[in-house]
Amino acid sequence: MTDSHSTMNDDSPERSADASDQLGVLSAVTAALTDVTERIGSVSTREDIEQPVCDRLAGADAIRFVWSGVVDESGSRVRPLAWAGTETDTVDWDTDTLDQNTSSSPSSTSIESVAAVQEALQTETVVLVESLAETPVSAGEPSESGHSVAVVPLTDDGRTDGVIIVEADDAVFTSDVTGALRNLGRAVAHGIHSADSSASESNSGRSSTALQHRREEFERIVADIEEYALFRLDASGHVESWNRGAEAIKGYSADEILGNHIRTFYTEADRDRGLPEQLLDEARENGRAEDEGWRVRADGTRFWASVVINALTDEDGTVRGFAKVTRDMTNRKRRERQLDAVFNSTFQFMGLLDTEGTVLRVNDAALELVEESREDILGRPAWETPWWQGDDERVAALKDAIERAASGEFVKYEVDIDTNQCDDDRPVTIDFSLTPVYDDDGDVSLVVPEGHDITVRKERARELRREQERLEFVNRVIRHNLLNGLNVVGARADILGDFVDDAGHTHLDTVRSRVDEMTDLVGTMRTFMNVIVEDEQHEFEARSISETVEDCVTAARDDYPDATISVGSIPDISVWADELLDEVVEQLLANAIQHNDTPHPTVTLDVATGDETVELCVSDDGPGIPDAEKHKIVDKRIEDLSNPSSGFGLFLVREIVEGYGGDIRIEDNDPEGSTFVVELPRP
Repeated sequence: MTDSHSTMNDDSPERSADASDQLGVLSAVTAALTDVTERIGSVSTREDIEQPVCDRLAGADAIRFVWSGVVDESGSRVRPLAWAGTETDTVDWDTDTLDQNTSSSPSSTSIESVAAVQEALQTETVVLVESLAETPVSAGEPSESGHSVAVVPLTDDGRTDGVIIVEADDAVFTSDVTGALRNLGRAVAHGIHSADSSASESNSGRSSTALQHRREEFERIVADIEEYALFRLDASGHVESWNRGAEAIKGYSADEILGNHIRTFYTEADRDRGLPEQLLDEARENGRAEDEGWRVRADGTRFWASVVINALTDEDGTVRGFAKVTRDMTNRKRRERQLDAVFNSTFQFMGLLDTEGTVLRVNDAALELVEESREDILGRPAWETPWWQGDDERVAALKDAIERAASGEFVKYEVDIDTNQCDDDRPVTIDFSLTPVYDDDGDVSLVVPEGHDITVRKERARELRREQERLEFVNRVIRHNLLNGLNVVGARADILGDFVDDAGHTHLDTVRSRVDEMTDLVGTMRTFMNVIVEDEQHEFEARSISETVEDCVTAARDDYPDATISVGSIPDISVWADELLDEVVEQLLANAIQHNDTPHPTVTLDVATGDETVELCVSDDGPGIPDAEKHKIVDKRIEDLSNPSSGFGLFLVREIVEGYGGDIRIEDNDPEGSTFVVELPRP
């Protein structure tokens, strides 16, 4: 609904069920107002006014029980005069059990919470209470019991004539409804006053003038209602009355529309198919008709209307006219369309639930998984829909998740769903979540279920795990069998040195050299497995860059005695890394020395610090690298490596550094050579 005075979010599409109940109550109030209008001047007792009002209100689906009565002088008891509906046990009325079949009346009712009735009479406002023994609550505020009681004062021109008590579903007690009930209370009080004074006025010869005055006052009450279009039709469907709400919604003034048929408000297509007449016939037959659809304003524009038509009958049951209530639901319809567009523009499975788990909305993507229509699913508990049936454990998990989401918790878990899409009867794995949606009061009013099909991803993960297991087996063979074998070969070569002649030592040196190369390669492969293959989590921590550089430079000077390695100013600062940081520095130093074409390479290592990063720079005096080749060197993929000894070290450095969240690039050294710059994050 679009009324800005409403205390509930009635313009949202998910509230359509509550909006229908609210409109039903408003329609019942309209019919009751019309009844009072018709009876002014023709009845002599207040019961003749109050009983039809109770009957009309009790005819609304959302209203459970309604009665009216007078308050005694002490203000502690209400004596019922008229009632209708089915009494429930939710509210303790302190009365004898009502039996509508025997037409017994309620006993005088003790008001344990006198404040509710007294506040309604003193303030001349409608007061809502969860129970008459409870503290009054504000209009529109929901009660924990699921329904509330409205105390409607019967006051007019400073005179108090009692109260009307309405027990109804919580959702209908918006400010619109309570405002309408207040207007009805004024009208009933006005009618009671008229009935009480009709005899004396008749005797004094003033009955005609007084009656006309009271009718005009009553019509003014109805005419001033702005929140909805409220008007009467004659028995054939022509407009007999018009209020300010009708003028605002439909755009016609009273002079323009009175006497016109309701066909005026309908689209040409609806008129051609006889919709206005069909609704009137339905109201004649059933006493009531409801409809939602496009209507036409005076200026030709359209609006989405929710309409209720109540038949007005005389004592013989003959239809003498209709009471019609129209609400402008255009904003709700627009939001509904926007929501549909959002729901159906995504490949994710989405829906909308109330806090009890009832399905209010579901998108096309979710429907594609099952062989049921949207109409068959809406209104059902989520756990009774095809996605969840057939597995008690799955249903129990969903019920628990909905309950947690309704209490304000974001819930996420994976679930296997049986669908009609899998030819091999395998379920679809869904990454499923439930998100609570809050209303303006901070209470959870809705739950949004979302799901993403991760079946392929899960299958890929399983395949990856199987591949990792195979690679881990290869890694074990390399680390244990191959490395142990190389150690044995190296040891045997050392023993053979005592048994071969000078000519044999040449071949023996070749064996030793190859064994050393293979041993180094096994070490590199082990590091590669740790970075790329092994299914383990590396715990990053703050590691000292100065200590790492010092240890790696010391080792490199021992390994490459012909090279000159100088270190600039290294600050005592840490970077975000793990134990593989040593491998990064070692590989950069080895690369600078091994690819230098001078007999005595010179390598310089510097560190520059920034606010968030640290740059490690390793410069050489070698031949340099052409600009076109720089990015190829640091961006090599595994398939670009012809063998592990060709660029494998830099490939390893890149993988480690990117795992830290860093970067690597190549720059020209001055005056010659290259500089490898590694950017590392600071903790």
